[in-house]
Amino acid sequence: MAKEKRKAGVRRKRRERAVATARHAGVYHGKQAKTGNSLGLRFERALFHSHPEFNGEVQAYIIGPGRMLVVADPQPREKDTQEDPVLFSFLSFLAADMQRSPERITPLDAAAMKRIGTLVNEVKTSVEENLGDEALL
Repeated sequence: MAKEKRKAGVRRKRRERAVATARHAGVYHGKQAKTGNSLGLRFERALFHSHPEFNGEVQAYIIGPGRMLVVADPQPREKDTQEDPVLFSFLSFLAADMQRSPERITPLDAAAMKRIGTLVNEVKTSVEENLGDEALL
């Protein structure tokens, strides 16, 4: 019984030392884990205690082979109460289609740009006009 307590104490001290070392070095260990029907990355608790900003939504950017940049969203986005459900559905469909068939995405050619120019030729604009802080889509 005393031997088991000593082993548990040694393991706890090793864990505490490892957590303290990770906090000071800024290195946190994790691994892939299954969450529901998805896969996720599971990190040691010390990361979330030391950096509570990662408790909310995050974005991951692949920056090279074996390298990923994880960015915390400092202000969680609140759902816009005036969101257009038709526009939202169309943009969701468009994003899914682009991911499903990226080979169909082509740059605008000169003829299309000329046609767009003729369509908006009469539209008056001003670079000084205040367009507000909201998205313009």
